[in-house]
Amino acid sequence: MKTACRSLSRIIGLSLLLLSAPAAQAQPVKVRVVHPSVDVQYLPAFLAQTRDIFRNEGLEVELIVMLGARSGIQALVSGDVQFVMQLGAAISAIWSGADLKIVAQMTNTVPYSLIVRPEIQKLEDLKGKKIGVSVGSTTQALVHELLRLRTIDSEKRVEYVNIPGAGAKIAALENGLIAAAPLAPPTELKAIRAGFKRLVVFGDALPEMPFTGLVVTTRYLKENPETVERMVRAIVRGTYATQNDMAAAIRAMQRHMKITPEEAKESYLMLRKSFTPNLTEAGIRRMAAMVSNSTGIGPTREPKEYMDLSFLNKALLELGKK
Repeated sequence: MKTACRSLSRIIGLSLLLLSAPAAQAQPVKVRVVHPSVDVQYLPAFLAQTRDIFRNEGLEVELIVMLGARSGIQALVSGDVQFVMQLGAAISAIWSGADLKIVAQMTNTVPYSLIVRPEIQKLEDLKGKKIGVSVGSTTQALVHELLRLRTIDSEKRVEYVNIPGAGAKIAALENGLIAAAPLAPPTELKAIRAGFKRLVVFGDALPEMPFTGLVVTTRYLKENPETVERMVRAIVRGTYATQNDMAAAIRAMQRHMKITPEEAKESYLMLRKSFTPNLTEAGIRRMAAMVSNSTGIGPTREPKEYMDLSFLNKALLELGKK
């Protein structure tokens, strides 16, 4: 009788262990993701959060705003966060020795416009003026590339002022501390309604290139491939949802950006066509060229060395998009 009881106890214990294993596996993986501003170019990630796409992938994602693109890269390299979504700053960090991989894309068009004070009528009027940018970020590279294409020597003819954050740039415009600043929707709409004007749409003046996406350290990718796979798939799903569900996109913008439905709709329609997960080496090469022109630093690595498209390609196949 005692032997039978012991056997029964072992069976019950084994059953409880087997039942508890799926529950443990079902615990979401906590992931911290940095972006430098609350702008529409990060909408796929916002939508992935509001529609529980991250959670459906077994992830508990914390989206963190960290002003200044370089600050986010430093947090990534130190291991304080697992992903960043700004690509330009990642490329320059890679050239300086950071071991990072670009694994996904959300937008392939520059979403910024050059917003200027009313007295500025053309780009040439910016000679001798101050332009507010996040120094070392893609926004500085954008302005530099635009002026270069218009044969304006930006290093000698304009002065860059380091002003991280869109709100701070608008305040600097209002106080006359700067004459221009690159801004993205919905902040640029607020600046225009405040009396400033859109001088150039960068997406119209520059070629298509990946602007936002997903960057991870090579070490984290090797140690946590399943988490990277889930994260990439979630971003791809969020990007397609952004393309195809305007109502959901507008709701996500209202929630994360604290704007009116009208502002959300106008911002969304401006950039709807730019949302695509289809990252290419040619696109990264164009972004790298712009970063190189801005910094004066020649590339030390080829794009294929710091891109890993395996997770993206798998996600596209699973979703029937390739």
